[in-house]
Amino acid sequence: MIVTLGSFSLFRGLAEALTRGVDNFTNFPKSYLFLGQGYLFGVVPAQVPIFAAVAAGVWLLVHRTTYGRAFRAIGFSPEGAGYAGIPVGRRIALVYVLSGLVSALAALIYVARVGQAKADAGTGYELLAITAVVLGGASIFGGTGGNSQHASGGLALAVLKIGLTLSDQPAELAGILTGALLLAVLTVEAVARKLSARPGRISSANVKVTQT
Repeated sequence: MIVTLGSFSLFRGLAEALTRGVDNFTNFPKSYLFLGQGYLFGVVPAQVPIFAAVAAGVWLLVHRTTYGRAFRAIGFSPEGAGYAGIPVGRRIALVYVLSGLVSALAALIYVARVGQAKADAGTGYELLAITAVVLGGASIFGGTGGNSQHASGGLALAVLKIGLTLSDQPAELAGILTGALLLAVLTVEAVARKLSARPGRISSANVKVTQT
């Protein structure tokens, strides 16, 4: 996580240095802007097929290939996965590459949506991404999560933001509630893990074996 945040700060700083923090790129061709602003058949947003294709691809990768099983095994226990013969380093590198590709695609769609590109675009979106997957059931400790759950987490955040806008609430309230939700979910998860790992805890299975 530290390397990720450090890289994030490095590349954002480079972008601001190259653009002097004030350059704003516009006048994109209409064919590109259609990706973020257009509608297929006048009804379906142009981003929907892309989202569906990426979601289906990730689902197939995670749930129907050996790579997906390797990812989950590494999430549960990197050491155990290594002893099982899984190339942990290469699999983790692949995850970062795929994450970068999907993030780049999302950035292209975002620029097409707003019609402009600048160095500080998307500031704060990293917190929204983390909150969406955590709300969707993914564990920051690794090993759990799924496409449908993460999509539901993103949907919950979208409903929260739209609801606050429609109720004429301050824009800052969305950030406050997002942070509060993230802290609450992480706290509950940490407490649950601590309780499950309490020494001397007897499971129902052990009780049945003893009684038998």
